[in-house]
Parts: sequence; structure tokens; C-alpha cells
Amino acid sequence: MKTIIIPDIHLDRKFNVTFGDPTIWERKGLQLVEHILLESKPDKVVFLGDVFNTSHPSFHSIFEFLEVVKGYDVTVISGNHDIPKTQKKSVMDYLSKYVNVISRNEVTEVWDNNFAIGWCDTQSLFDAKVTSTLEHMKGEYLFLHAAYNNWDNEMDNVITNDMIKLAKKKNVIMISGHEHVSNIRDNMYHLGSIMPLNIGELGIKYYFSTVDGLVTIDHKVGSDLDNDVILVREMIDPQGDKPIVVKKGKVKSSDIIMEEKQLEIDIIDDFIKEAIDAGFEEEFVKEYTE
Repeated sequence: MKTIIIPDIHLDRKFNVTFGDPTIWERKGLQLVEHILLESKPDKVVFLGDVFNTSHPSFHSIFEFLEVVKGYDVTVISGNHDIPKTQKKSVMDYLSKYVNVISRNEVTEVWDNNFAIGWCDTQSLFDAKVTSTLEHMKGEYLFLHAAYNNWDNEMDNVITNDMIKLAKKKNVIMISGHEHVSNIRDNMYHLGSIMPLNIGELGIKYYFSTVDGLVTIDHKVGSDLDNDVILVREMIDPQGDKPIVVKKGKVKSSDIIMEEKQLEIDIIDDFIKEAIDAGFEEEFVKEYTE
């Protein structure tokens, strides 16, 4: 059986560009997913969280995602962006009707003793769930949406050195989303986001295959003129409709840390009607728009 693991996509994220058409960049993440699925022909697909940039994305983004993954055996881990900050409904509640969702604070076997953990409310809860899962599991993989180790943040899901040591002892590879800059070590794989979402995230991104191992994503977001999206620090001329971001100055920590920005969704009456006509249940739309 071939399973592929896909990192953060952040559908419905809006981009500010210096030149060009930002929608090309906005659509690119899902296009990359579609290409990966067609190329790899997997039996099972696991998304490592933050499929969406907000817990209440546009209906169009939801429909487009479901259309791309239709026909595949899909598991989606809840990330910090696509779950609500309260106990209210979110996009994950609707997705769970069509794909397997690993909910917040949940540990679930994905297949054959390989587990996934949804985003946890606190670091202490995350620590307890990861440790307990590693101690008892007999599979090869643990899938997470978590931060690099050695971060001191009670409200983040941080992979600690003790977790890494325990995973190594149990011969488990931990594969995680959340961090957008890839970091591949011994038995801890942060795959990065599916593509750079800002200039501080330029570099190699991966998806993982249980058959082929780490596979580089040909995202074509970079500083060269032949890329589809161009992120540079020196002023260049417009290149047709290609999205170009010119950001002068040195890289700051804020460039590589994705700040969550909840989008205000202004859903007018005819858009609600469109969603219902397209197949969303009226009860869900009512909950979603309150």
C-alpha cells in the first residue's frame, strides 16, 4: 500500500504582491496537490493540518478541495489554523462527512498501527498524547501538526527532545506539518509548507511517500525569473501577470513565522443560497454563518 503525506496548504490565504496577479499564487497550492496525487497514484493520502488558512474558509475553497481529493482515501489532521479557537463549528465538522478528520486533541490510528494526533489545546496535553502514543504504538509513523523542538510556548504543540529520543528508541519516524521551513533530521521530518508563502520560506519543500520516501515538491516559487511566483529583495520589472513580491531588507524572524490571520468572511444572502444549491446542508450553512 502506498500512502503519501502532504504538508500545509493554507487554502483561502490571500497574498499581497508588488506586481502581477495574486490569484495565481492563491490557486497554486491546490494545483500542486492535484499534480502530486496524479503523479504518485496513492492508495491513501494524509494531510498534515492547515489545509485551510482559517476555520471558516470560503465555500469555493471547500468545494475545490473536495473535488481534487474525490475518490482518494483521505485523512486530514486538524491544524491550528483550521480549527476554531472556541468549541464552535468549523470547516473540519463539514469535511468529516467526506474524509477522515483527526479532530483537535484526538489520537487516531490511520492504518496498521500508524497514528496521527490532531492539534492539542495546550503543550502539556500534546506532550502527554505524543508520549503515550509512542510508548504503545508498534507502527513506523506518527503524523503531527507541531513546532520545532526547544520552543518554550505553552500554547504551541512543540516536539521536545525527549519525544524525539523516545521515537528513535521505538523506531518511529515522526512526520509533521505546521513549520513552513523544511527541517529533515534522523527520525523527525518537518516537511515545510507545500510552497513558500513568503520570502522567508524560500527553499525546498517535501511530501512523503511510504514507497519513495521524501519527495521534493516542484513548487516553482523562488527568486529566479523562470519561476511561476517570484520572491526577491532587489527591485525587478513586472513579468507579465506573474506574481512578484519585492521585499527589501534582511530576513527577520517575522518572515519565517506564520502568523495566523483569521479572514473576515462577508457572506451575502445570494452566496448562502449558492452554497445550499451546491449541496451544503441548510443547517450547516446557518451554523457556519452565525
